[in-house]
Amino acid sequence: MKLWEKGKLFGLLNIIDIIVILLVVAAVVGVGAKTSVLRKMTAKSTVSLVRTQVFIDDILPESAAVPQVGDIVRELSSGEELGVVKDVKVEDHVEKASDAQGNWHMNPVPGRKSVILTLEGDLAAYNNQFRVGTMNVKVGSKITIDGDFYQFDGSIIEVEVIK
Repeated sequence: MKLWEKGKLFGLLNIIDIIVILLVVAAVVGVGAKTSVLRKMTAKSTVSLVRTQVFIDDILPESAAVPQVGDIVRELSSGEELGVVKDVKVEDHVEKASDAQGNWHMNPVPGRKSVILTLEGDLAAYNNQFRVGTMNVKVGSKITIDGDFYQFDGSIIEVEVIK
């Protein structure tokens, strides 16, 4: 059997048949994509007051002193509000190091700090997942937060629904 015989592909399909098949496949894919997007857009959302803790590690002491209680914090890429700072806890940044006997210990690193920001804010939940912009707010998620005078990369270490 030849690839192109008597104007037909494999002797079975002509060029018009192939175009019609491709149009039908494209229409099916388009309808599927549209219904998927509509389902996401019409997903019911609920708004809850949520307490979130963000852990910011290995920063300068001068940077650690900038966040203040009462600051409004947003997620950087979307600009959506994550919450208001309710507590700022500054600790020494620690790293694992061995002593002379080969035992491992967590030792403070001079000139470096870690910060835990406690935030409270109204977050929308879609399909039981809190979201800020396009990011899911979950324990372990990496997030870039933005305040009026600072921007930090951190990790979410706690998400708690207050009411």
